[in-house]
Amino acid sequence: MSSKIWVCDSESSARFPVFTRGNIGEVFVEAASPLTWSAYGVHAWEPGWRDAFYEIGAFAPEEFKPPGECEVIGCFGGYVYINMSVVRVLALRIPGMTIESIDKSFFGDYPDIPPHKPDLRDRNAERVADVTSWLKSLFATDPIAPTNQDRLHLDALLARRPDFASRTDAQLLDYFRSLRPEGRYLFKRHVLNSRGANVLTSVIAQICQAVGASDLAAKVSAAVGDIDSAVQSFELWEISRLIRASPELTAAFGQGVDGLLRRLRASGEQAAKVFLGAWDAFIERWGFTGPSVWELRSPTYRSQPEIVLRMLDRARQAPDAASPQVRSTQRAAEREAAVAEVVQRLAGNAEMVGRFTAAAHLVGAYLAARERGKIHCTLLIDEARAAVRALGRRLTRRGLLSSWEQVLLVTDEEADAFVANPASYGALIAERAAVLEMLSSKEPPFVFEGEPPPLSAFGDRGRADMEIAPAGAELKGIGVSPGRYTGRARIITSLAVDSELEPGEVIVARTTDASWGPLFLAAGAVVVETGAAISHAAIVAREVGIPAAASVTGATRRIREGSIITVDGNTGVVTVH
Repeated sequence: MSSKIWVCDSESSARFPVFTRGNIGEVFVEAASPLTWSAYGVHAWEPGWRDAFYEIGAFAPEEFKPPGECEVIGCFGGYVYINMSVVRVLALRIPGMTIESIDKSFFGDYPDIPPHKPDLRDRNAERVADVTSWLKSLFATDPIAPTNQDRLHLDALLARRPDFASRTDAQLLDYFRSLRPEGRYLFKRHVLNSRGANVLTSVIAQICQAVGASDLAAKVSAAVGDIDSAVQSFELWEISRLIRASPELTAAFGQGVDGLLRRLRASGEQAAKVFLGAWDAFIERWGFTGPSVWELRSPTYRSQPEIVLRMLDRARQAPDAASPQVRSTQRAAEREAAVAEVVQRLAGNAEMVGRFTAAAHLVGAYLAARERGKIHCTLLIDEARAAVRALGRRLTRRGLLSSWEQVLLVTDEEADAFVANPASYGALIAERAAVLEMLSSKEPPFVFEGEPPPLSAFGDRGRADMEIAPAGAELKGIGVSPGRYTGRARIITSLAVDSELEPGEVIVARTTDASWGPLFLAAGAVVVETGAAISHAAIVAREVGIPAAASVTGATRRIREGSIITVDGNTGVVTVH
């Protein structure tokens, strides 16, 4: 049994021993609080992921640990990981997929990745037969319709929210827990949509590579439209044009975003009224999202509007010619041309033409469904956050907590006793608050095999343990959004502070999530250290029409702030000038 660093840490897996932060680091950027992970990680996300694998047919329940124990995902040193061994076995059971292709989608050229160790249990004819049936269904199923039905059901659930003020502390905790079955179901849908998108993008990549056109793969899945995580960016672009066209709004933003909304609401200017109308409508639609938003203590656009206002301040400075609609239209035309070219190269192979055109036609629907399903999960989590925040604020008003977020420092198993006697947990909460602050200053290992890494293996955030890439160096990643762009690098590690991104600069980040989309409006290109073709950075960059490279190892440490770099979104190569 491993020695746990954090109170909600999981046990590692002997059967499936390799875990990675790849992809899952988009929604779990920060260390997890005990209540977040023990209540929802264990009882919603892990079982939801398993449910999806059972529906696909890739695994049977007896292949995993008993319910209530994490294996498909896990928390180690406070950070959430996905089980890469499980994903590799999934690849072995999907006809046409390979471990190499799935590794590329998660790791890119990341060094020192543990090789897959074959196990006789990996190959399973019954599972392959079931997965084959699911695979065929991808080419005949519209994932948007059931995902949209989920939203109708979710909206009805949210409309039935009880009056928090009339509920006891114990009843608020009960409501918080009552949302877990819905969270499990929505997460299953998200995984199903994600796996479908992953398979289709892999089919496209493999066929493009087979005809000597690997650089066209990113174009085939670009500008597919109806991507929710990009829609908010398009809406904010229109708001940014209001600011740019108004001397009054420009002057207001020039004074800084702190107190901006208060100043505008006190203003009698018509421009301020128009802006606030658009702003309030945006927050009504998107206020639930934010950085690391599946962690319950995460701020949201609604609770911390400065997050969006800072990005708006960057976007307003971009010229009208940088319109994402214009660039997206251009990318859509390039996509059609890329599809036509691949089909031409496949001439004479009717079976491959049919497979490729079906994948190219459906990949947009699966990408849209993936992002929409993720939005639904985020909405559900925000509802859970609202309940536990109401509880935490009560305890804060009573002087039992110093901030509402401290209610998250107890585990799900401790929560009932805590609610019954919060004062008895004072010392424990203070101790855990200090540990969480320490963990939040750490950078967890990207991948590990076997026993979880000790705290000594965690680096300090912002450390400079890699050599700066010299002029002429080429950093290799995965091309995930087509195009080629040269501009000045801007290293961005968090949305918590003003990035000072100038129009046309290249965002260089460890990872991005849905809350970063509006910042893409001012950027010329994006480079991220993790992710692949269906990661957030890739999907949104393709929709707003800027090049992007993912899985560029050590980019935030090897690329010097302000250096001129070229991003080739077709090949994934980032050249330092």
